[in-house]
Amino acid sequence: MIVARILVGGAASVILAASVALADDPPKKPWSDNAEFGFVMTSGNADGTNLALANKFKYAWSDAELTFDAAALHAESTTRAITNPPPYGTPVVTDTTATTASSYGLAVVYRMNITKRLFWYTGVSWYQNFFAGIDDRYIVGGGIGYTFVQTERHLLKGELGFDLTRQDPLGDPPPSELDTTNYVALRATLNYEFKFSEKSKLTEDLNFIENLDTTSAWRANSVTALTAGLSDNLALKASYTVMYSNDPPVRAVAPDPVPAPPPGAPLALYTFEKTDAILSVALVVNF
Repeated sequence: MIVARILVGGAASVILAASVALADDPPKKPWSDNAEFGFVMTSGNADGTNLALANKFKYAWSDAELTFDAAALHAESTTRAITNPPPYGTPVVTDTTATTASSYGLAVVYRMNITKRLFWYTGVSWYQNFFAGIDDRYIVGGGIGYTFVQTERHLLKGELGFDLTRQDPLGDPPPSELDTTNYVALRATLNYEFKFSEKSKLTEDLNFIENLDTTSAWRANSVTALTAGLSDNLALKASYTVMYSNDPPVRAVAPDPVPAPPPGAPLALYTFEKTDAILSVALVVNF
């Protein structure tokens, strides 16, 4: 009887200790948030500011996830002209500040598992880049995805789906090149992640978008990033982004006012560059 009481008491103590230990461990939160901050400012003989912000919020359930992404890039530079006008002998300094880069984007995506590896997704996004000739681009899409590789170090996922896109170029028509376009596109995405350690990783995100109405107007994007953890909540991230548009937007340029153009002088159409590249270094804060 005494031995039985000892065994029962010991078992109860073990269960109680385990319960206390579990109670001390906080439950894993279902959400995460990564904020990126990049900022460069110069002053004095050369003035300029470069600001890059990005945020990725993720809420996960047992078989689904919701992500919200936001990004902004803004750059300004000041050019200085030094002249010696009459009556001469006194320099005149004229500073002109202009925006040299500006782009903004938002995206919300919901993914839900069908099997352990197969899932479906749907999402909406908005993008603006005046310097690439895009006033607004709205996208609603969906499709399926598959996890090809998922190990302790490697993660490889792919997605295939369709987008309904509305794009507004800069300026108002005519000409017809400045008309708002609505089209259906085929989207293919590939995402790879390699973990060097628990806090450091290399990622590569590729996507290809085929305009099914105008097949020559396809786009491709690549984002290569290296993240090095500094602590549990801080990391340093270097990334290189390449955005390619095979049929970029155009801009209508009015005739120069000086000298006065003749009546009916035609507009000039400027085609934007096909490739944009961004190299950035940012501090990442994990919440």
